[in-house]
Amino acid sequence: DKKLILVSLIFIPLGIVLGAMGAHYLEKVGVTPERIKSFEVGVRYLIYTGIAFMALAGVVHKFDFNVRVTYRAVLWGTVLFSGSIFALTLLPSLGIENIKFLGPITPLGGLFMILGWLILLIKFLRTYTR
Repeated sequence: DKKLILVSLIFIPLGIVLGAMGAHYLEKVGVTPERIKSFEVGVRYLIYTGIAFMALAGVVHKFDFNVRVTYRAVLWGTVLFSGSIFALTLLPSLGIENIKFLGPITPLGGLFMILGWLILLIKFLRTYTR
């Protein structure tokens, strides 16, 4: 429970700060509107995960199973997904251009997020629909 809450309390304000940066700063430093839109997607998923983890922390005590695999998959999926988007958006403005290898990391992170939530769904269905 505490890990879910801790990550929530990191992801949500971080998402707000990065969202404000995206709205007020990125255009001024020459980031293209297309990249800013991508950046906003990364921010949204960071905040979505924070909210989802906070909600999960509120109900996890009702489960007769462990949510560790879901937590880890969604946590690292979000870090890979949002983090790669942030890097792809920000690094070129810092003069770091050779970052194409980060492109495939974004969908891999998304896949980890999806798998994490599907694992939770499967565990829930196996436990409570017998």
